[in-house]
Amino acid sequence: MDPAVPRATLKAMGLCTLLVLLVAAVTAAVAVLLWRSEALEKLRGCRERAANESRALELCVAQLERERERLQSATREREREEDELRRELGRAREDGEKLSSSLQFCRQQEAMLGANVTALRDEVRALRREQAELSRRSTALQEELARGTERALGLQQRLEEAAEQRRALRARGERCEQRQRELEATLRDRAAELDALQRRSGPRTARRRCPPSRKS
Repeated sequence: MDPAVPRATLKAMGLCTLLVLLVAAVTAAVAVLLWRSEALEKLRGCRERAANESRALELCVAQLERERERLQSATREREREEDELRRELGRAREDGEKLSSSLQFCRQQEAMLGANVTALRDEVRALRREQAELSRRSTALQEELARGTERALGLQQRLEEAAEQRRALRARGERCEQRQRELEATLRDRAAELDALQRRSGPRTARRRCPPSRKS
């Protein structure tokens, strides 16, 4: 047998093996490039979804801020109403005290006139007329005092209702602040997830570039 034949055969087998290796390397490189393209597309989709969700959360936070400002404005208006009601209640109490003092004075006058009836028989009729007038004044004062008392009760009830509304507004404001804190925490979590995806995509991109360097 010619000695060149085995050498040619070995050379042909070596060339075939090298060709197979080159084909395998090219196939692997193409597969890696396709996988990288698909991964980048998925990452782009994740970033877009994260950006959309971030914009939606920002809009929700802005709406909550406007709602909180509106509630704070309503609370300040309620506080002004409460101050006005307190002033009215104070004036009503002062009026009641004045009426009570006037009524007490009238009763003292009536008691003094009653004590002097026996000594002032000649002035009985005049004193009786004066007593009747004082009685009418006392009745009028008592009626006015009753109206003032009813007004004070009405003002007290309005003050209690205003306090209840103020407590409800404060509770609603606290719920809005709690919701805002939850939304901010969600935003931070989404930002952390996006950073984690970006950090993971960095090493993967470096590993995908290795096969082409081996081919060269």
